[in-house]
Amino acid sequence: MPLPKKFLIAAGFLLFLVSFAAVDALLTSDYTLLPGMDDGTPDTNAVEAVPVQDGAGVAKRSGPNILEALNVLQITSQNTDTQSLLRRVIPETTPVTTLVLLKDGDRIGLLSWVESPQVKVYFLSLKEALHTSFSPKMSDLADETQKREGKPIRNFLTFLDPGIDPERLVFIRVRDRLYEFHIAEGKDEAMFSLVERLTD
Repeated sequence: MPLPKKFLIAAGFLLFLVSFAAVDALLTSDYTLLPGMDDGTPDTNAVEAVPVQDGAGVAKRSGPNILEALNVLQITSQNTDTQSLLRRVIPETTPVTTLVLLKDGDRIGLLSWVESPQVKVYFLSLKEALHTSFSPKMSDLADETQKREGKPIRNFLTFLDPGIDPERLVFIRVRDRLYEFHIAEGKDEAMFSLVERLTD
């Protein structure tokens, strides 16, 4: 079976599972579906900072302003019709934003993101879909939960797989956001500067 078809079948199945999990969570009011990825922050729709008691932990907020971060790093963006991998596993009712990124007129990569209380579920679904789609040429895989002092926990996944995309792919779940970065060859420094700024 061709790789894209396998990916679509896996993504469709996982979309069904995500929908089922979301309905179950709503009916049972149990939002701790993924205890291994729990960062100690309640899943809410609020974007305002929640006060932290006794100086412990990191206050929950929606995250940095993406367009401001691009501006600070002198990165310009263009809208695109390119369908990101996130769009393939996230329900159509949930908005996903995708931008082509340029620096000094050269394409440095692509950024796609979603903001939702369900990003932990989406991240798990994405990982499952990717793991069933990896080609024999997949390399340089890193899949880790990063705990950084004074910063929110982030789930980090990156790899190279020309069978899925010719560019390095990076997926990061932090707070209520899930990011997808495509990094053009030779543009790692500019793109990872953006990664750090958006996931602080």
